[in-house]
Amino acid sequence: MKLNEKLATVQTKFKSKKSRYNSFGKYYFRSAEDILEATKPFLLDLGVSVIVKETLISTDPFPVLEVTATISDGTDAIPVSYTHLRAHE
Repeated sequence: MKLNEKLATVQTKFKSKKSRYNSFGKYYFRSAEDILEATKPFLLDLGVSVIVKETLISTDPFPVLEVTATISDGTDAIPVSYTHLRAHE
């Protein structure tokens, strides 16, 4: 099975509850940690790993993180990046 097929399998089969609550916006959400935890059983079965790297790219006026998650099967790798404005908690 190709890596993109393994990734598609993980994306279609895993479930993650919205267990976190934002009291300011009054909504439930999934954290990155919740999503990563929900994928773990599939990673072992499919022989893939996920590595998450966070890089602080700005602090003024607010912290901004660039986050890259890379899925790999030891042969191929697929990186996915996004930029996240870290809200004050």
